[in-house]
Amino acid sequence: MKLENPDFNKKAYFKKLESVIYLFLMLPLAGFGWVFLEKESGNALRSVFFEEPDIMFHGVMLIGVGYILMRTVLTWRSDMIKYLDQFEALDVKLKMIQKPLIYRNILWAIGAGICVYGLYEKGDMLYALIFTVFLILITANRPTGHYFAKFFRLKGEERKWMEE
Repeated sequence: MKLENPDFNKKAYFKKLESVIYLFLMLPLAGFGWVFLEKESGNALRSVFFEEPDIMFHGVMLIGVGYILMRTVLTWRSDMIKYLDQFEALDVKLKMIQKPLIYRNILWAIGAGICVYGLYEKGDMLYALIFTVFLILITANRPTGHYFAKFFRLKGEERKWMEE
């Protein structure tokens, strides 16, 4: 196992990165709570999506959400693995993936924000469902030792070090 800095504190690194990621989630989460409660109090939530649909509005929202999901779910991992293959030390790989991880989670927070806006404008519960997808993506991919061990496909001593 190669480390450039033997004193690298991975637990502090994980906590710092996790704090930054959840900080970006707070604005859409607070917005969702406020919009949901406002719509609920006014009986403006709609559970039937195809009843009087606004095709142009929903189409633009779908394009935004689709782009974010395609960019962050379908191609992101392979792009990162290609980029990180040039580095051998695990601590360097972790440092180099920090900005792309934050960028990916900012995009997920923007996707959640799109859903909040859709819920605010139309009151369709479909946007609450898609918002939930973004919450699941953010929480399931939070930076932990297990996540990085799986992401880098580590084995043996490297995996043990990462998951400790």
